[in-house]
Amino acid sequence: MTAETLVYKAGSIGQPTQLAASRCPHCARVQFPSTASCPACSLPSDDLWLAGPAKLVFATKILAEPPDSLVAAPYGVGVAEFPEGIRVIGLLDDPPPAVGDAVVPVVHQPAVNLVTFAFRREADQI
Repeated sequence: MTAETLVYKAGSIGQPTQLAASRCPHCARVQFPSTASCPACSLPSDDLWLAGPAKLVFATKILAEPPDSLVAAPYGVGVAEFPEGIRVIGLLDDPPPAVGDAVVPVVHQPAVNLVTFAFRREADQI
């Protein structure tokens, strides 16, 4: 594993992506971001790609903009629960999904020199 952890598959801004997770074949723990070994039992983990759809289980607004932000405050952050049994926190794409919506991860650029992922309502997929 390199010093920089892979969090999602690279792609074009706004396009669907997959999140890099791992699953322990021994205890079945799912971990995000991916780890080489299970944090629960220390055995080697297998790669697992989270594509969704996931269910948005929590959402809130951030009222302050970070430096060099390309998104205006307030902006959304939420927790999505994937079918694999893990919850992941991430930015919410515009228009923001509501709690209970099916969401998918997309490539997102919230700031100059920063590309990451956000959750978009599955119904809004292009």
